[in-house]
Amino acid sequence: RLADVGARELGIDFRNVSGAGAAGGLGFGLMLFCGAELRSGFDVMADAIHLEEKIRQADVVITGEGRFDAQTLQGKAPAGVATLARKHQKRVYAIVGEVVQDTEISGLFDGVFELARGPGGMDEAMACAPQLLRDRAAELAGSLRDQARAG
Repeated sequence: RLADVGARELGIDFRNVSGAGAAGGLGFGLMLFCGAELRSGFDVMADAIHLEEKIRQADVVITGEGRFDAQTLQGKAPAGVATLARKHQKRVYAIVGEVVQDTEISGLFDGVFELARGPGGMDEAMACAPQLLRDRAAELAGSLRDQARAG
């Protein structure tokens, strides 16, 4: 009803703006009453830490996440990092807790190293996270070394 009132009384209609309904319509209210602009959380943080410049200066980009799934493509940090890395023709890798197999994100990355692989799954990954993280980081380092040798 608030959207109807805003459209009628203020001549402003944000009903079809992506993100306006998030957090109980907080974005909608801020846009309607305060003139706010909606931006993705990733974009705000990337700007704040000058991430694009850091990626531009990097040789290789490594990111991570607990779980790669359909939400990863909807503004989560690893997809944003990968997109910036690709923009600057950088190789980009991810070390993650778990990958949901139906997720179409592997094309964003040159490699994805998953902690929860094998019969133990996420339970084992959670119990042994520090060691598994070291193991996957060593695998990634070995892969980078092999690529460098191959030329």
